[in-house]
Amino acid sequence: MSAASSSWKHIPFREGKPIPYRATWSDVEFTSIRAGLIPAQMEDKWFIYYVEPHLFLHRSWSGQPVYRLAIVQGDKGFEVAESLWSLELASARGADSDYQVKLLDFLISNLLLGQSKQFPMPAVSQDHSHPGALQHVISGTGYDEKLPKLRKPWWRFW
Repeated sequence: MSAASSSWKHIPFREGKPIPYRATWSDVEFTSIRAGLIPAQMEDKWFIYYVEPHLFLHRSWSGQPVYRLAIVQGDKGFEVAESLWSLELASARGADSDYQVKLLDFLISNLLLGQSKQFPMPAVSQDHSHPGALQHVISGTGYDEKLPKLRKPWWRFW
């Protein structure tokens, strides 16, 4: 089932600040993107839907609009013609549009296209000791944290 604007409660996207996110997708990839994402459980942090020509990304719990992409068919596939980041978020203190480009790429690649790109850590993050926890809070996705290697297997004490 494809996501529609009526699939989840959300606040309409009103104004945005341009960010330099650009991408091109094949017909098959765009079919997956156009299907969007309806949250299925509490851990799902995003509601994503497509209404031609825009792809909208909202936080699932609050319905807050975050991104709006204008997508057009180009010579090499489906291309992002315009990327907007919610003006409310972009106006916040410490807002980093370069990080938003990386995060948006991560969200589309991992949530809609089933890829497994590495989560981008924000430069302003104060605690990098548990990057997986930050990834889960922001994206709702699992993570592969590198834990310290044990010297001996846990079942061998001698």
